[in-house]
This record gives sequence, C-alpha cells and structure tokens, in this order.
Amino acid sequence: MKKLNDPVRKVNAQSVGLDVHKTVTVYCVLDAGGSVLEEGRFPSKREEFTALINRMLAQGETHFAFEASRSSLWVYGVMAEFMDEDHIHLAQAKRIRAIANSTAKNDANDAWWLSYLTYEGGLPEAYVPEPVMLELRIVTRERRSCVGRRTELINRFKAHLAQIGESVPSSSVSTLKARKFMRDIAVETTGARGQALRAGLRELEQQEASILEWEEAIDKIASGTPAVKQLADEIPGVGRILSATIVAEAGDIRRFKSAKAFGRATGLTPSDQSTSGRTQHGGITREGNPNLRWAMTQAAMGCLRSRKGAGLAAGNWIRSKEKRMGNKAKARAAGGRKLAEAIWRLFNLGECFDAARPFGGKHSMPA
Repeated sequence: MKKLNDPVRKVNAQSVGLDVHKTVTVYCVLDAGGSVLEEGRFPSKREEFTALINRMLAQGETHFAFEASRSSLWVYGVMAEFMDEDHIHLAQAKRIRAIANSTAKNDANDAWWLSYLTYEGGLPEAYVPEPVMLELRIVTRERRSCVGRRTELINRFKAHLAQIGESVPSSSVSTLKARKFMRDIAVETTGARGQALRAGLRELEQQEASILEWEEAIDKIASGTPAVKQLADEIPGVGRILSATIVAEAGDIRRFKSAKAFGRATGLTPSDQSTSGRTQHGGITREGNPNLRWAMTQAAMGCLRSRKGAGLAAGNWIRSKEKRMGNKAKARAAGGRKLAEAIWRLFNLGECFDAARPFGGKHSMPA
C-alpha cells in the first residue's frame, strides 16, 4: 500500500499564525510536528505582541506568520526587534486560497491556516522593502495623491466657469496668464458660485505647494538611491519622479528571476483561460502592485509624447501595436509591460535600452 510522503517543512520549529485586526489579534501555535499547542486572542497592542513573542522565543526557535494588511508594517517592525527577518513571514492574503475560499471563515481558522502553511512550506509570502524604500514609497504616493486632488480641483473649477460661459484662456492653468484670469474671475463672480471658485482656487494653490514639498522630499531620498538616477537616464518615458516611484514600488528588482516575471508582477500581462485545447484571452490580470502598474503605464504614455531618441522609438512601437490591435489601452499596457522587462534587463544584465530595436522588435527609429 502506498503511503503519502510527509509535507516538506519550511521550518523545523514551532510556528505561530496571527490573524491581526485593528483591535484584536487571534493566534494559533503549532509545534515542529504540526500539532496545535496553543490558541488564543489578545488586544492588538505593542505590549501584547511583545509578551507573546518573548513567551514563544523562550520555548525555542519560532516562526511567525501573518497577512499583509494596513496593520502589518508596525507588527513586522515589532517582531524585527526580537528576531531576524528569516523568522517573520508576511503572507499575500489574496493568494491563500485555503483562507479566501474557506467555508469556515473565522479568525481562529485563519490563524490556523497561516501557522500550518508556514509549517508545511506553502505560505505565499509578500515582499517587505527596506526602510529607505518604504520612505520613498510614502513620499511618492503622497505626491501622487496631491496631483490627483489638484486635477479634480482644476476640472471642478473649469466646470464652474463653463456654467457662466467662461473658460481658462490657456491649455494649462499653470501659466501666469491663466492664473491671473482665474484669480480675477473668482473675485468678480458673486453668489455661491463665486464662493466655490475662491475656495477651489485656495485649495488648488495649497495642493500645488504640497506637491513641491513632496517633490523636494523625493529628491532628497532619491539622491542616496543610485537606482533612481540610473533608471531615469536609461529608460525612455521615465523622469526623476516616475523613476523614484518605480524604484520605490518595485523594490529590489533583482529578486525577480526573469524579465517576464517582473512584467507579470506589474499586472499588465493579458489574462487567458485555456480548456479543451481552446484559449480565450482577456484583459490584463491587474495582479501585483497597482502603484507599479500605474507607473509603468505612465512611462508608456511618456514614450508616446516623446519626439526624439529612445522615447520616440518606444512610442512608435506602441503606436504600431495600437494600429494592429485596434485598442489604445491594450497597446499602452503592452508598452508598459515591455518597459518593465527592459528595466529588469537593465538592473540584472546591465543592458541599456536599444533605441534601434525597441523591445527587440522591428520598429526602428525613423530616419
């Protein structure tokens, strides 16, 4: 009679699964053989985590596992004070199907699965960037948030102007002429609409000041990160801010085994469903980091705006792809994915972007 092999264990030690919530944390402890030693719950406070960690470490080597969430970074920081990173496992929640698809969805069950998957060696782990990358993530994301709010305010201001038969006398609201017009008409307009224009203009100027502050913070952090400058210098469609965003969101690009793997991590890879010899392609998978996906799409848009050099070559490739596919969004997604693959080759193989053969295709620069 055949016997099932024992699961390949990731650790030969006890494992602790933690289902961390804002106010309470549920835990499950398995010994080195996979048997439940202890279960319980405690308030999600630093001193409570510290007490559990010390108690578990006093019993011997211990590995801790919990899902990536809004609360995960500070918990990870607490644990890092007591043990090395090899004993801390941050799980990708969406990839733990045993939890996501469980018919017995409760905190105790989730904690058991986290502990068991760590014991068995099947826990899909999330990447935790270095502290400097976390800082860079914060400043780039805050800047992006401010830029988004600025765009909303500009559109709202223009909508108010349209209601009174006016429009900004420039394609950009940042010119001196446009800004003077906006200030004058905000003062001249009476009633609630005038109040809305003045309030919107004040907030717009505040957001612009915040954007400048965040850009200064980005430049300060990026000055000590050589990868940011290297990326901006070598990859088309990428400036200093976008380069900092890509480096911050991607982290250590060398951890990806291939260019295709990094391309898939952007979520810009087309999805497909295959069965009975038939394959149906769909939209992009949207897996991975959404901020990285946005950044790579912006890089593709930057190539489309380029008028010379490698940017123009990449832009021509995207335009050719768009013509063949008849879909702008898909062509730009393909361009963003190809740029991601070029970034992987830059940092892993030292290959510079070849403007004569963008993405290895035949769409060379025009003479």
